[in-house]
Amino acid sequence: MLIDDYLVWLEVEKGYSPKTIREYSYDLQMFNNFNNEQSIELRTTTDLRRFFLHLKREKKYSPRSLHRKICSLKSFYKFLKKEAYISSNPAENIESPKIPKSLPKTISVEETLLLLKTPDNLRDRLILFLLYGTGMRVSELSNLDLGCIDIDNRMLRIIGGKGNKDRLIPLPDVLIPILEEYMVKRRTDVSSSALILNRSGKRLTSRSIQRLVKKYREQADLNDKKLTPHTLRHAFATHLLANAVDIRVIQELLGHASLSTTQLYTHVSLAHLRKSYDLGHPLSERNTEKAPVFDG
Repeated sequence: MLIDDYLVWLEVEKGYSPKTIREYSYDLQMFNNFNNEQSIELRTTTDLRRFFLHLKREKKYSPRSLHRKICSLKSFYKFLKKEAYISSNPAENIESPKIPKSLPKTISVEETLLLLKTPDNLRDRLILFLLYGTGMRVSELSNLDLGCIDIDNRMLRIIGGKGNKDRLIPLPDVLIPILEEYMVKRRTDVSSSALILNRSGKRLTSRSIQRLVKKYREQADLNDKKLTPHTLRHAFATHLLANAVDIRVIQELLGHASLSTTQLYTHVSLAHLRKSYDLGHPLSERNTEKAPVFDG
């Protein structure tokens, strides 16, 4: 089946993650089952537009969700044409909806430090410090092995990150003694190569890390914040940018394939800049302590 051939190509040739391949498979099967009087390779541009209109009007899909479906089908039909399964690409002229850019949620340095002080055990403290100190994704932390840590050179290697790409991240000085103590106390009677273990001596899952962050968010009384492991990744990038770290360096540390993704953080910093200006400048209406000369 052509869909199966395409999914194998995504895995073998493109190196896509299992999660991404599942999403593409779901999108293609949904379209294949929609008004399926003919094989998927025989569908026309009109068939595609009817499908997307159905998702928008009947299923009430958001522009972001619709955008993903369009990308999936565009990629699929581009593959079919490249492999000479079809002579023309019916998805070539389909336009994706514009997605409104939402700014990443982040927290202040003070709130971050408050969270980092909250854990009552060494392992959990290490987890929070790694998330904020390196900006890694929660899945990358879960997949981190002992061999990925180079304490002597103060570096950490992410293997097979998003897009199946490896990258190196410096370890902040404050993390080194925490890591060294953890390595001494980490259970050695287990066969797992994972750095972070659960109570059974097995690799700690992403879901468990998410629950852990939620637990300490509540203990730190930061419940008004939508604080997740990904929030700490955003805080890592935003705080670096606020301290004049070059955006291309931040792109490399985060493992972003495109600079445009990293540039979202410039908007966060600008929003913070605007707020600070409004609260501090005498000409601002939001400044409650402005000089009397401006009081009308």
